[in-house]
Amino acid sequence: MTPYERVWARMAGQPVDKVPNLNIAMALVAKCAGISYREYAQNYKKLVEGNLYCVEHFGFDAVSAISDPMRETASFGATITFPEDAVPHSTPALLQKDCDLSKLKIVSPYENDRTLDRIRAVELFREKVGGEIPIIGWVEGVLAECADLRGVTELMYDLAEDEEYLPELMEIVHDQQKAFAKAQVDAGADIIGVGNAVASLIGPSLYEEYAMDYDQKIVAYVHSLGAKVKLHICGNITPLLPLLRKVGPDILDIDWMVDYKAAVELVKDDPISICGNLDPVAVILSSTPQEVAEKAKACLAVGNARSMIAGGCEVPGNTPFENLIAMDRELYVK
Repeated sequence: MTPYERVWARMAGQPVDKVPNLNIAMALVAKCAGISYREYAQNYKKLVEGNLYCVEHFGFDAVSAISDPMRETASFGATITFPEDAVPHSTPALLQKDCDLSKLKIVSPYENDRTLDRIRAVELFREKVGGEIPIIGWVEGVLAECADLRGVTELMYDLAEDEEYLPELMEIVHDQQKAFAKAQVDAGADIIGVGNAVASLIGPSLYEEYAMDYDQKIVAYVHSLGAKVKLHICGNITPLLPLLRKVGPDILDIDWMVDYKAAVELVKDDPISICGNLDPVAVILSSTPQEVAEKAKACLAVGNARSMIAGGCEVPGNTPFENLIAMDRELYVK
């Protein structure tokens, strides 16, 4: 089976020759492309090159336009800092204490260099592997993008205080989220990843009040475009799982501290593929190849016909290649 056939069959609960390997890699991709993180986040050709290396050498079953959460933030007008070998960030945050939303620039994803770079990556993926390997585009979850614009700590205080600016900001962000998702689907993305990590910092009540509706809306919107959705909320999302089931992504990533068996059991009657959840540091980075294979085997043992395997979050850049190879070998159906 091709990776595309494999992933689509697995999402449908159909037989596969190998459980899909959907590791998330960014620093590793930069390393495999022989470049700094700074260049990786700004050079779509190298991003594509590094992803294809991971497919060929480590058995990854998808390519991904992921690099950092600052694409949309840049398009809104924030100043982005690009460290040589670390994730880009915005300091200071674009929205300060006054939360002046007039500071936000509203532009097409095609009119900003950072969002356009991701679109170009998807286009190049389509040119090279379209229809053979699933192409994953990415957008920030609405709550996550609000944190990117305001600052995580500041947003947490604002949520607790139910600040008046929040509904308007979230609507603005959601409009841009849809535009960016559509641009990537139009460019060739088969799946849109929605990164909403900050949601793991709030409980179910705040998630339901502020974030759930927008996560549901982006899932429905991407589905209307004919693509699938992969929702990624790293951290311990155990308290959120019943709500995330209602959100209804096609693939739901779970981090290492979430019980894989319990998550699979929760969605057993839903068309949702649980994806995870080897500890990226303690297992994938720091263990032996045999130990990595055993952890993958343990996840396989409690999975179902839809579940997939990956690190709970990003695979570290310094992960021994033999560990990634051992993990992938374990995924073939015996």
